[in-house]
Amino acid sequence: MITGNVSGQPTWEQGRDSLLRVLSHSKEDSNAAMTMIYLGAEYEYNQPDSGLYYFKRAFDLSMRVHYVRGIVNGLSLQAGVLADRNEFDTAIALDSEAIVISRKANYQKGLASVYNNIALLYDNKGDLVHSVDYYLRAIGMNEQFNDDPRLATGYSNIAGVYVHLQEYGKAYTYSLKGIALGRKCQDKNAMESGYLNLSAALIKLNREDSALIVLKDLVALAMASRDNDIVVGSMDNICAIYGDKGQWELEKENAMTLLEFARSAREERGIFLGEIRMFDYYWWTKDYAKAMGDIQEAIGRAKSEGLKKNLQNAYQKAAMVELVQGNVKAYNRYKVMSDSLNELLLSDRIVKNTQELEARYSLNKKQAEIDDLEKQQRIQQLVLRQQYLTIAILVGVVAVVILVAILYRRNYLQKKKLLIADAMLQQQRITELEKERQLLAAEKVLQGQVEERSRLARDLHDGLGSILSGAKYFFTNMKDNLIISPETAAAFERGMGMLDKSIHELRRVAHNMMPEALIKFGLDSALRDFCQSIDQSGAVKLTYLSYDIDESTIPEARAAAVYRIVQELVNNILKHAEARTALVQVIRKGAALSIAVEDDGKGFEIAALPDSKGIGYLNLKNRVAWLNGTIDIQSEAGKGIEAGKGTSVNIEIPNISA
Repeated sequence: MITGNVSGQPTWEQGRDSLLRVLSHSKEDSNAAMTMIYLGAEYEYNQPDSGLYYFKRAFDLSMRVHYVRGIVNGLSLQAGVLADRNEFDTAIALDSEAIVISRKANYQKGLASVYNNIALLYDNKGDLVHSVDYYLRAIGMNEQFNDDPRLATGYSNIAGVYVHLQEYGKAYTYSLKGIALGRKCQDKNAMESGYLNLSAALIKLNREDSALIVLKDLVALAMASRDNDIVVGSMDNICAIYGDKGQWELEKENAMTLLEFARSAREERGIFLGEIRMFDYYWWTKDYAKAMGDIQEAIGRAKSEGLKKNLQNAYQKAAMVELVQGNVKAYNRYKVMSDSLNELLLSDRIVKNTQELEARYSLNKKQAEIDDLEKQQRIQQLVLRQQYLTIAILVGVVAVVILVAILYRRNYLQKKKLLIADAMLQQQRITELEKERQLLAAEKVLQGQVEERSRLARDLHDGLGSILSGAKYFFTNMKDNLIISPETAAAFERGMGMLDKSIHELRRVAHNMMPEALIKFGLDSALRDFCQSIDQSGAVKLTYLSYDIDESTIPEARAAAVYRIVQELVNNILKHAEARTALVQVIRKGAALSIAVEDDGKGFEIAALPDSKGIGYLNLKNRVAWLNGTIDIQSEAGKGIEAGKGTSVNIEIPNISA
């Protein structure tokens, strides 16, 4: 008999063996590192431990030969295997290291990929805020690269996060984007994910009819790709929608379709769900005999497959049928099984019976010993008993005295603790009131600074600026009407040049005091203009990203404070960092505002920051405190740009509209 790959299609073992042969003849260079990565990918879904082994080898070799792509991919692929083991914190640490390396090496494609991977890790961990943050970073970069395949996946994935965040409008928008790009790139996984999240958003938006259309399209797509789990889940959701709408016949029709598919595909979970949906149909149509028949089949299937949660659900439904038919005894039996699945009750009963037998045996043995002692030494026992009684009374009296003393001391200590706690609360309240007073004073000072800066900027620009411009116009006209010598003309031109410089300097000072864009167009436009001007100056490659900034809800004083914070951080990069690239990112989520400013410069020692004599850090700290925000600075000093770790400043403002 000939065995092996009958279909002629290559198996994963054949791909593995081919790569092993290549690796055995490879030198220790970047090509060998990539071969290890491909080999790890072959192992990953079949033998995960071997996959992790080759990813680590690829990383170690890439470190030795300074191969950035191999280093980043090796770290991120290790993180993927660890995530499958639910070791999310370790996986996130590896991806975070890959991000740092990608930034330093300016490996933008790799950075976008790792952003997407770490976003998925945070999503699986349940940290949805960080997940959205990193998805948006990945999407922003991939939009710049016009990387449609990665964008399709990113759009579909972030839609799922927005569903969990109950932001169904955003989930709807991103799902449509993911489906459109997935269709363009023929990426069935992105399309399936997009359809799945779109249907969930539509259901929550009370658009069940549209959700039904999407789910039916998803069933067809999943059947074509033989993704039976999605087929079963989508069919079950279709039945649920018809049930919620009270369209029982349509629920029955689709439940029978689900059963037919699940039986042909041997999907036990699908068969169970189909039986449950058929139960729902017979329950609502009050055909309790058929309902009990379906639920009994579901109970048997859940038992045979070891589906404890499904078995509990089936027991509950069986109890409902028995109760509505007046079978109280059967109802109670199913209810008990539903609550405990009988195994825990049986286990507890065995333990309890064993303990009771042991206790009974111990008591009987002790009683036999007492009887034997009484027969042998009754007189001595009576004397001893009297002595024991006397001692017991004395001990009891002493115990009562001690107990009273303990209770008295405990009561005293409790009162003392309450008094201390009350005093601490009073002191805490005084401290909070003092802090509120200081913040209010700071707010008034900053508000006064903003108003005074605005007034001075207007006075300089509209008053003195207009006078100087008028003087320039007057002298220009006067020159045309006078006959002057060449020497006088040269002096006149020098004077006009000085007047032009004065006007230009006046405008610069007025703009620094209160940017015109901040007053006219709001915070987002002002920050974008500022960052573009720095970028165009060539001093540093500065990128500005923002999301969902609504200037109309941000008071002018708070907007000015945020602008000054970003301006101070960027100026520090220009003065001290010696950076080549920098990023300013401002994200609005509800009332909260997140500010992130990063650079790839030489960094500095954070421990020395509180002892800094400059006023820049003090102003930054005061403005963040006034906004009730928090600031986190990450940096590490190095000898020059190449050795530096860069600097990352993250500021969180909980309520920018307050």
